[in-house]
Order: sequence, then structure tokens, then C-alpha cells
Amino acid sequence: MKTKTLLIAAAALAATVISSEAQVYSGIVGYVTTVMPAGTFVLVSNPLDDGTNTTTSVGQNLPNKSIIEVWNGSGFTASSKAGGVWTPDLPLPPGTGFFVDAKTSISNTFVGQIDTPVGGSVTNALPAGTFVLIASTIPFSGDLNDTNLNLGPSLANKSIVEVWNGNGYTASSKAGGVWSPDLTITNGEGFFVSSKTATNWVQTLPSN
Repeated sequence: MKTKTLLIAAAALAATVISSEAQVYSGIVGYVTTVMPAGTFVLVSNPLDDGTNTTTSVGQNLPNKSIIEVWNGSGFTASSKAGGVWTPDLPLPPGTGFFVDAKTSISNTFVGQIDTPVGGSVTNALPAGTFVLIASTIPFSGDLNDTNLNLGPSLANKSIVEVWNGNGYTASSKAGGVWSPDLTITNGEGFFVSSKTATNWVQTLPSN
């Protein structure tokens, strides 16, 4: 197993999680900071449960005239911010990937809790043969062959992952149990997945 990008230590009933990017999680509450340049779409995700999980709450720090686009299965549904109000107010639960076009450059901080208990697991059901825009529901970073993120090992051969590179998508496919190229998924990043078979993507928050 490759070295985990998150170091996890249990203390009493709480856990403190520190990533290689210095994003800190205290107990079950924490934050993830994502840089969003002005005037360009970035593919991000909601990595934490803020209790509401809509464009209004997740995008509260984004400036007016910003746009969020959410995948609807065949295209994108857009929400825009004007006068401090997002219209329409779209759902963005943890594990949802979405595009953001910020009006000005911003380091947006997502604040909320990790719903998965220390030592517990979370399962995401991935359909077969269709692209879905998803993200890690536990704030992990890792590559596609890493059992920490556990996305790549969960998917069958001939599955595809597409990561936004700023101008288009970089695709990786699985053959013979190996992903090529071995793309890296960072905290707070969304990505497209087309699974060859219906698959349960299981992630575990280690207890040590």
C-alpha cells in the first residue's frame, strides 16, 4: 500500500486528520481549502457535510456573478449568484463533483463534518456504462492505484476515469488491474467515472 496522504490518529472519541496539504480536521469537524482562479471553470467537490449542502451554503463565500454547474446525467444544470443569492439553489451533497466559475480568484474554504466515523466505511454505488460526476466522500487524496482512495481498485477492468485539466479531460483506463496513466485525485476534486460494471466503491476512515 502506498503511503497515505492523510495521517489519522484516534484520541478518545475524536480524530485529528492532517493532510499533506496542511488541511486540518479536528474531531468530526474540519475544512478543506480549494483554489478557484477567476474566469475559468474548475472541477471541485463538496468534501464535507455542512448540514445544508446546497449551492447557497457550499458557495456562500463565492462572489456575485459566480457560476456553479452540476451534472444532471446528460448535461449540466447551472446556478448563478446575484445579490448574494444562488438561483436555483441546487443540492450539493458530500461526494458530488461540480464545476465552478468564480468571478474573482478565491481560495474557497469548505467547512463541515466528516460523516464517516473513525474506523467506519462509506459505500458509493456506481452504475455500469454511464458517466457520473462524483468525488470522495472522505477527504482523501490519492492516485488511481492507491488503496487509500480505493477508487481504482474497486472498479473493474475497462472502466474509465476522467479528470479535468483546465482545458479538457485527461482520461485513464484500467487494463490488467492497472490504471494508465495513474492519475492523482486531490482533496476537494471532482471527476467523471464510467464503471464497466455496477460497482460499490467502498472507502474506510482508518482508526490508526
